[in-house]
Amino acid sequence: MIKDCAKKLDKWLIDENKERAEKGTLPLKCTIKVIGQTALIEAGLKIQLAATMDVDLSQQLHGIVRDRLAQLLAEYGKQIDPVGHEAWMPDETEYQEVYTGKFVECFIAKPEYILISKAKMAPSKNKNLIIEYLGTSPTSLFFELATKYGVTLEDFLK
Repeated sequence: MIKDCAKKLDKWLIDENKERAEKGTLPLKCTIKVIGQTALIEAGLKIQLAATMDVDLSQQLHGIVRDRLAQLLAEYGKQIDPVGHEAWMPDETEYQEVYTGKFVECFIAKPEYILISKAKMAPSKNKNLIIEYLGTSPTSLFFELATKYGVTLEDFLK
């Protein structure tokens, strides 16, 4: 879904930027970085994930680019979370490329970083999610992040 929206946004920007060039206006471009539950869903983890309407972006988009992305997401029953950019993510969060076009780059945060964010910032709310993830042979990166950010994984198993 995110990749499809990014492709459609890029196609729209190609047309939009042709018109802007004719008017002597600078072209528009954007980088989309998806975090949160939607990024986990898009990553295809083999765990049960609750559906969400909200799409959390690590950086705000503005103006007509944001409006057009919002329209494209609405076609899938999704919306940009207006405060998604305020979510805490580790400083070293890595992203996986989903789409790179002429004017749009789109990435999703790697699952380990999202899961650590959820475990650190809302452990009660995400307890079942973390327990299920722990049962899937988590990566060493996940354990390294847990140690670095003071997330006591044993607390989830109590």
